[in-house]
Amino acid sequence: MTQEIQQWFASNGDDTHLINYDLNENSIIMDLGGYTGVWIEKMIEKYNPTAYAIEPIKSFFEIMENKFNGNNKVNLVNLGVSNENKKSLIYLSGDGSSSRGTGNSEEVELVTMDNLLDRCKLNNVDLLQINIEGEEYPLLEHMLETGSINRFKNIQIQFHGSGHGFDFDPVSRRRKIQNGLIKNGFIQKYNFEFVWESWQKIK
Repeated sequence: MTQEIQQWFASNGDDTHLINYDLNENSIIMDLGGYTGVWIEKMIEKYNPTAYAIEPIKSFFEIMENKFNGNNKVNLVNLGVSNENKKSLIYLSGDGSSSRGTGNSEEVELVTMDNLLDRCKLNNVDLLQINIEGEEYPLLEHMLETGSINRFKNIQIQFHGSGHGFDFDPVSRRRKIQNGLIKNGFIQKYNFEFVWESWQKIK
């Protein structure tokens, strides 16, 4: 794990792998766990795509509202995404805010990926980024079950590992999701285990 992080930083991954895609001003990107819009900002500067930033926590959402005020290519959605439509508590801890924790919390609304795409009136998305503090597992499993995974051309994921207090084995669960991606015609573009990885749909 430590070695993977070191390799990520050695390759300047935040400014290389995370933003290097075959995109242009007609592309559509989506960021699950938009936080304060750091990645979206970089993508706008490089490609000027239509962007959807999905962020359930109100304070982070409001930062993006101020940051992207007046940019009609950035669409902000104050929701989270999960394997079902429900209300949930998120414990606040900066960019590590998640459904596991203690202390200050906020009730948020979560929707399925199909629900989100319908709300945004999107059929297909060129690039999906997922950084949602452990909720990537049920979300991606549900997307594979429903077939909504095939509405995305590229998916880059931050899988969270065993240090996040899971009551399941993240290694085997991640492997099953990866096998599901392969069965749906995706190939791996890059891989830094439990740091970031990217998948491209080729069929």
